[in-house]
Amino acid sequence: MNIIHLAKYMKVRLMFISVALCSLISIFGATLEDAKRVYNKGDYAKALPLFEEQYKKSPKNASVNHWLGVCRYKTGQLDKAEQNLAYAASKNVTESSYYLALIKFHKYEFGEAEAAIEKYKSALSRLKKAEPKYLEKLSTSIREASMMLDHVEKIVILDSITVDKDRFFKAYNISKSCGSLNSASVLPEKMQAKGIPLVYASENGERMVWSAPDADSIQHLYETFRLYGGEWEDSSSLGNSIDKGCNAMYPFIMQDGLTLYFASDADSSIGGLDIYMTRKDIETGEYLQPQNVGMPYNSPYDDYMLVIDEERNVGWWATDRNQIPGKVTIYCFIPNKTRVNYSADDEKIIEKALITDYHHTWEDNDYSEKVSELHNISTDAFISRNNFSFNVYNGIVYKNLSDFKTQEGASMMEELLAMEKKLDANLEKLRALRRKYEIASANERISMKGNILQLENAVDKSRIDIRWMENSIRKAENK
Repeated sequence: MNIIHLAKYMKVRLMFISVALCSLISIFGATLEDAKRVYNKGDYAKALPLFEEQYKKSPKNASVNHWLGVCRYKTGQLDKAEQNLAYAASKNVTESSYYLALIKFHKYEFGEAEAAIEKYKSALSRLKKAEPKYLEKLSTSIREASMMLDHVEKIVILDSITVDKDRFFKAYNISKSCGSLNSASVLPEKMQAKGIPLVYASENGERMVWSAPDADSIQHLYETFRLYGGEWEDSSSLGNSIDKGCNAMYPFIMQDGLTLYFASDADSSIGGLDIYMTRKDIETGEYLQPQNVGMPYNSPYDDYMLVIDEERNVGWWATDRNQIPGKVTIYCFIPNKTRVNYSADDEKIIEKALITDYHHTWEDNDYSEKVSELHNISTDAFISRNNFSFNVYNGIVYKNLSDFKTQEGASMMEELLAMEKKLDANLEKLRALRRKYEIASANERISMKGNILQLENAVDKSRIDIRWMENSIRKAENK
């Protein structure tokens, strides 16, 4: 047998052995070490069935109960996870008490969560281990949440929908008077950057507010205003009173131009992101100390993007509390003109804060007609914002973003729609300026001529950019 044939023989032999080993694992099941390797990689969904198999073999093994409990917690099975972790904690598995505290926290059983934290601290002390930094944040969040539970706002939640997280704001079918929620493509080119999740634009399109990351990837809020000539002023920070070194993002400005809602992971937040509200002081131009809006809006999960449509008397906010990867739940509610809280002694206060069933907020009233009206309005609004006719190739025409076969093409189409909207606005301004120019005096015409030329150049550039974008979309879809 020559070297080449020997090499081929050994390769086939190794493949046979590999297949045989895989067959043995499938026959006899994964070992505990196999399960731990997957667990240590952080792939809890894949580790879950492996530990379930180990649990069947050793239901009294404290470590197996701990690992299985963590996997169940990470995959949203809180009740089952609690059973495993409680058993492991009773057998003095140190980390189980920490995860028990997290579960109790997410179930709004704050007293028991604090007890589990204390047990965890005591165990660390006996082992002469330092308390991890994240433990103090959890303790603070539990205390804050416990106080919030005494002040749960009484609101009527009309509906809830689950949507893709990366495009969730498309479900906010707000009135034109509220402004608009947009992707970063609406910003002037010099202000665009990676990591901008959303841009709020006022009704007249003269003001935009957004968040962008700094060098340390911390999100800060910025705004810009359109100048008379059509250009945008340099962006400016909304102020240190808002972010204070924490992430601040997902802004929305009320119609008064002064009230700001945003999301932050500030020290007083009980989850990752909580919703906050602040107002601008007219005299100083600074924003006041932001206030956490509390429950039921905020939870131990991420909650953000609260929008209130005063014209339709409805509001929206988004939350990750459904724990479906890549998805968010959006609640639509009737905002109160004056805050009214449930009684702190209400026996169902936890259910109302958790929103176990939003229909319970209707109490003895029937809001089905309001919900039907909302759905009809939302559908019309969606069509009006996304209705277009785009010839892709060979007579194939797309009329909605859902028609696109590639994410790249759909994203570019959104940019194209924003570019066309900007072009339309500039054309309207140009027409208005030309009308003024015809009746203006000689001196007035001198100052207006520069603005007209500037807008004409912007229009010409927009048309070139639009043609380039159209071709790029066709290339993406033709792939």
